[in-house]
Amino acid sequence: MLRTVTLDSGIPSGMGYSFVWYLDGVELTDYDPASPTYEAIAEGNYTVEVTGPAPLNCISDISAAFQVQKSGPASPVGVGYEVTNYFSDNQVITVFVEGYGEYEYKLDEDGMWQSSNVFTDVPAGTHTVYVRDVSTEFACDEIAIEGVSLVDYPHYFTPNGDGYHDTWNIIGLNQPDAKVYIFDRYGKLIKQISATEESEGWDGTYNGTPLPATDYWFTVTYRETVNGQPVVKEFKAHFSLKR
Repeated sequence: MLRTVTLDSGIPSGMGYSFVWYLDGVELTDYDPASPTYEAIAEGNYTVEVTGPAPLNCISDISAAFQVQKSGPASPVGVGYEVTNYFSDNQVITVFVEGYGEYEYKLDEDGMWQSSNVFTDVPAGTHTVYVRDVSTEFACDEIAIEGVSLVDYPHYFTPNGDGYHDTWNIIGLNQPDAKVYIFDRYGKLIKQISATEESEGWDGTYNGTPLPATDYWFTVTYRETVNGQPVVKEFKAHFSLKR
């Protein structure tokens, strides 16, 4: 829905004055000659000419311009963000939006607004990015891009049925074609799992039998964008099963 801006000549209504409104020097056709205000809907420079009440009917000079700028809420490009440097301590979130405005960005509710669309040294977890237009005083509302998750892995899990850390999986990757293999300390393949939000992960068993509490190793083959191009990478590490 389009939102107008009220332009006010500063002259009280009901005093017998008449008004002529212009946009970029061209007289408008939809104004009320008796109204000292005008609802602007298009961007540009607005001016007004005022004629005084009878019998003098003095005509003013053209007013200084009211500059109206176009604003609109930012629209995410694709999902609206990209995460790089997976599994590292310096993962980077880059935000991609388009629109009319000049945008600022904030990471999470308690973050600081910044002009850059890049966030570095982001702590692990799931985040929300906020975007607002600062090009005009009457800018449209900010937007929130939710569910921005860094890609990492739990360093331990506890499959004891208490509902907390009962399974193990890669966090935030959500790539159906990513391959995750879990091995025991001797290199025996224990489980292959999917790195998607729908995946149940690994429950600490092998062929239905609970495995002992110890360290397990994994490899994950995944896609990451590097310099704007998708690159296949592999990451290896280990985690602990605790009972």
